[in-house]
Amino acid sequence: MARLLGILMLFWALSAVPATAQQSGYSQWKDPATHERGEKLQEFIDKLNDLVDRAEKAKAADPNFLRDLRNLAGNFDRPWQVRLFHDDFLDGNYTDNPRWTVVTGKYWVERGWGLRSSTGNDQGSNAGTQNSDTLSGEEKAAQIFGQILGQVLNKGKTTTQNSTAAPAGNAVIVANTTISNAFSIETDVSSWSKKGRLHLGVYQGEFRGPRTPGYRLAYTPGGEFELLRVSGRGMRTVETATGPYPLEDKKVHRISWQRHGDGRMTVSVDDNKVLETADRGFRDPFSGIAMINTGGDYIVKTVSVMGTR
Repeated sequence: MARLLGILMLFWALSAVPATAQQSGYSQWKDPATHERGEKLQEFIDKLNDLVDRAEKAKAADPNFLRDLRNLAGNFDRPWQVRLFHDDFLDGNYTDNPRWTVVTGKYWVERGWGLRSSTGNDQGSNAGTQNSDTLSGEEKAAQIFGQILGQVLNKGKTTTQNSTAAPAGNAVIVANTTISNAFSIETDVSSWSKKGRLHLGVYQGEFRGPRTPGYRLAYTPGGEFELLRVSGRGMRTVETATGPYPLEDKKVHRISWQRHGDGRMTVSVDDNKVLETADRGFRDPFSGIAMINTGGDYIVKTVSVMGTR
């Protein structure tokens, strides 16, 4: 107990001592926002969590005290120190550095705005989809599975495997990149329609449509965020935030989705937390990121993924 109290006091000191309190003979206190301090603080949090784990197993302290200590540490826990993926679409394309692949639907870069997807009945004029004659067998298969995915997502939580084509109004784009199990995804989005739904997802393995395992964060215009888990057993809702959280003002809004190593997840909009839950259904790294537009009009200005080593 004494050791835990000592660590707690040290934690308080690291968090609360201002730069002006440093005296002569000590090195200058660094800005709390610097990357170096963030790494040191995270290292401390990791050690603190490990100590609490061992104290719990050994029953070395009051369980309520350990719970409060873990909750306090959780408020400062930021394990995502490595940039894994970033795209601001300033180069005017989405096909190189990094490479996105349109599975189905229409995507293009609006200069000065970002990656746009506006669904409708004019799928034949898809400027972002590659000509089928130039696709490899694997890419053609991905398109077929993407069409199935669009059909499933358009029907909400009801899954079907009999459909082989997606209705007009669905667009899927993916980027293969290794994402650690603990991650932080930030995307700046503007919504230009009150219709449809936007899904942001991480998946494991090759992207193969509706049964590709992973998580989906779905936004319904005007009112709802829903966190979904997709596995071999189908799609289930992990948590829902009913809002309302209207983004349809044609302004850029930041959506932040964070996942900790112990399965805790939070979702924030413009730095305001809207959803908090936990799910440990996936413990391995993810293989890519997907954006799915089911019937709406969205512009994604930036996508950034931070993770662990």
